[in-house]
Amino acid sequence: MNYSRKLINPYLLKSFLSKNMLWGFLIFLPIAIYFYFLSEYALNIPKWDDHALKAFVLDFQNTKEFIPRLQTFFKQHNEHRIAFDRVFTLIVFWIHGSIEYRWLMWVGNFTLIGVLLIFYKIFQKQKHSLAFFIPIPLILFQLQLWENTFWGMAAMQNFGIIFFIIGLIYLISSPKRLYFYVALLFAFFVTYTSGNGITAFPICLVLLILQRRFKDSIIFGGVAMLLVFLYFYHYQMPSNNPSMNGIGIGKIIFGFFSFLGSVFDLLLYSSGRIKFTIILGALLFIICTLIAIYLIFNSNLLAKQRNLNQPELFILGSFMFLIGTAIVVTYTRISYGDVGLLTSRYKIYSILLLITLYLAIISKLDLTQIKWVAFPLIFAALCFNILANYHNFKEVINFRNQLICFGVNWKLDPIQPLASTNILLHKSPRLMLDSHLSEIQKPVELYPVWEEKVLKSRISNGIFLQNFNFPTLSEKNDGIFFIVQSKTRTYLMPSQLMSNSLISFLKTGKYWQKGFVSTLNNDEFENGKYRLGIWMQQGLQSKGFYLNDSLIVNIAKPKSVKTNW
Repeated sequence: MNYSRKLINPYLLKSFLSKNMLWGFLIFLPIAIYFYFLSEYALNIPKWDDHALKAFVLDFQNTKEFIPRLQTFFKQHNEHRIAFDRVFTLIVFWIHGSIEYRWLMWVGNFTLIGVLLIFYKIFQKQKHSLAFFIPIPLILFQLQLWENTFWGMAAMQNFGIIFFIIGLIYLISSPKRLYFYVALLFAFFVTYTSGNGITAFPICLVLLILQRRFKDSIIFGGVAMLLVFLYFYHYQMPSNNPSMNGIGIGKIIFGFFSFLGSVFDLLLYSSGRIKFTIILGALLFIICTLIAIYLIFNSNLLAKQRNLNQPELFILGSFMFLIGTAIVVTYTRISYGDVGLLTSRYKIYSILLLITLYLAIISKLDLTQIKWVAFPLIFAALCFNILANYHNFKEVINFRNQLICFGVNWKLDPIQPLASTNILLHKSPRLMLDSHLSEIQKPVELYPVWEEKVLKSRISNGIFLQNFNFPTLSEKNDGIFFIVQSKTRTYLMPSQLMSNSLISFLKTGKYWQKGFVSTLNNDEFENGKYRLGIWMQQGLQSKGFYLNDSLIVNIAKPKSVKTNW
């Protein structure tokens, strides 16, 4: 009895359990906050490519034979084949009775938990204190991801492909035979979730060769070649990117570094925003490249010193995938401008690169002697999480207001090209503005004149409107919208709200700046002369105002938008 008491010290056991409960709470906290934002601000309103999922369901339902029905899952969408998105869309359609885009968002965002679990499995092999894992969910689950987070199709495709590729690299890095067979299944999913999935195949072959698993590399290579052949069978190359003319190699290199450093894009109002991401992106690239070179040249294949362990192979493979993706995206998207490479939907790659680098560094350190280092690391990651959420919350609200305008405009002009007498593809949600549609459609000149000053400036493709004085509305469903009205059509357009700097917020306690801005692009409207008004939604109270101004749209428009879906 005395021996057992010495073996299990109640005080040490209690201390161990309390510490792990605290670490577990800190791991769970950013995840809970992230999914709270998703639950609170997501809307069941499709955006852009979301409508392609309606086309898929209609195509699937109207196709009766088995093989043609199966082919609808693999039909090309732009440069991608998105079978993963389509499978879950169909499941949601069958369960819900129509496409519920919020459910698709949840599916996509849950794959991030899968990514976190893979990182945890790698971290677990390093036998560090759980405290050192806390920075990873703090970096991963934050609102820099807002565009994918609140966009049904994008969440499934852009987060789903990350899960399958990271999972494939994890499986290939393991010597377990069962993992190799599961990896072949994952190879199928990476091919038919997003177009960049096939870039993982040469990476996996490198990892297998570094392990001297030549037979497995032949099998995997054969499967990969078959999947690539099927992917490009009857493939049509889309041509929708702007020209690369005038873009030099220097601009591409700086864009590449900016893309890699976009996780540090927190200086949103600073003139040095892009330079900051370029410098830190270059630093990330240099460190990751040096680590990758070290791992390759110390592998059993080249140096014949030792076999790389699974964490090292995983880190090497992840570096190759993330940096390779940065090269491809930079080359194909640099023509949209420097800021385009900092867009929210691409930042997941920079975030994962930072996390992978963190894992690589702590894997080479003996942290048992410097456990105190966990506390500044947790504090730094917590500050990063707070800053990222603070700076990007306004984007969540502005995106939500954009979706609200989509929903209202469809009701103001109900064109349903995919309508079917017996298939309910999507049920529009009930919006606060629905009870005011008739008021919004009445002639704007009948509204009282807006007394606040609104500055108007011409831009290349429309007008830019700005107000600096109007007190910002604070409730979730509040908003300032622009009415754009011709004799035949009424549009409701969102304004963009602006947040105060964090320092100003700490001084005043006010998140929102006064005023609003809006860009009215000519290509969003039919040709004609439009009178301008403002619609203010505050709780249950709504009111329209006349701006005593107009917008004239007279541009050449294509007869139809060409798609391959």
